[in-house]
Amino acid sequence: MKKHPLLLWAFIGILFVEIPPPLYSQEVVAGGNRDIVFLVDSTMGSLSMVSLRDFIKRFVEPWIVGPNAVQVGIALFSSSPSLQMDLNSHGTKESLVAALGEIKATPGQTVNIGAALDFVRSNMLQPEKGSRLQQGVPQLILLVTSKKSSDVVEQPAWALKQMGVLTLAAGSRAADELELKQIALADQLVFMTRDFKSLFGNPREIVDALSTLTGVTATEVPSESVEAISPTTKTKVARDIVFLLDGSDHVGSGNFPSVRDFIINVVNRLDVRPEGVQIGLMQFAEHPKVEFYLKSYDNKQDIVNRTSELSLSGGSVLNTGAALNSALIHMFQQSSGSRRRQGVQQVLVLITGGPANDQFNSVADKLVLDGVLAITVSSGQADENQLRSIALIPGFMVFHKTNFSDLPALAELIIPLILTDVDAKEPEEIS
Repeated sequence: MKKHPLLLWAFIGILFVEIPPPLYSQEVVAGGNRDIVFLVDSTMGSLSMVSLRDFIKRFVEPWIVGPNAVQVGIALFSSSPSLQMDLNSHGTKESLVAALGEIKATPGQTVNIGAALDFVRSNMLQPEKGSRLQQGVPQLILLVTSKKSSDVVEQPAWALKQMGVLTLAAGSRAADELELKQIALADQLVFMTRDFKSLFGNPREIVDALSTLTGVTATEVPSESVEAISPTTKTKVARDIVFLLDGSDHVGSGNFPSVRDFIINVVNRLDVRPEGVQIGLMQFAEHPKVEFYLKSYDNKQDIVNRTSELSLSGGSVLNTGAALNSALIHMFQQSSGSRRRQGVQQVLVLITGGPANDQFNSVADKLVLDGVLAITVSSGQADENQLRSIALIPGFMVFHKTNFSDLPALAELIIPLILTDVDAKEPEEIS
């Protein structure tokens, strides 16, 4: 790891041409009030998590912890983020240190850093959660990850920079250094290591940065979602999206997390709210089952939480045609939350891992005729010839990956299609 003089950090703000220079200025000042959020990859392993807990404990030891000094918040993330402690959860050092024992590693193969950064911005850096951003107190985030993100990080990182948040990033193993440089405020604030035990065992550079970086931050916290304020993305649109999820043995419990992660990746990139995007989900094998309707949840986090809790229904029979028909009859209805009659684009995303045991070409055709944009995502034993046959139907798009583990990354290809307006006749309510 290269040594970088701390005085260089006094000028790192000007390295980012997309950040207007007047937004905040950097200076090196040891001590003082600061709000620090540790954003931690929960899949990095138990030994690494122990090293991180010990590091946080040692880091706060010389500080005064409280609402008029240093505050610490912690969030974990894998495919979705979870709050461990808000900035104002612990008003004393003793309380904070005692709570560190609850921070534990969890298994997982996918991390969505973009969603985690957005979670911190919209849920933790808020006055009611203890953030003193509007009082000019430096806001710092230390991102710790062992993997490359499965979602896009550019827009969430950009939004944090616009707020004047000082972001550092530490990565090991499969973490992507170039990606972390997109996230961190400057390249000097990216710390790559073979393992976190060695990094946190000799953390002088990180400690110096967390202890000395400060700045005059923006006085107004952006209230819009990252999708709305980003310069490149255009996801602030209205859509009714139904995921039709193969819960059969063709997917299997070992591959089911990858399927869930694909759905979560798509949801995390959308503007979920009653006037924006609504999400519904059905699972099917021999018989379809509604997991939640379009009207069931009105925010992104509830949908992500519910999707993360899904378990495989199981079964060897896969009646895809019957499931598609059931989605038309039960999901794309006004009583279920559909806004078809208000002209909102209807979208169905079929995710399957096996060959259909019934015919579904005719109902696939009916979906498109009724104004539903239809997308198929498949893997495993799914019959590619069978799926290609429905790809001939105008407005029906088919994606296939050999391995289920490749599905989460497909979200970035699916998003532009979901947001595309398609020409369709005015549908009538299906009875």
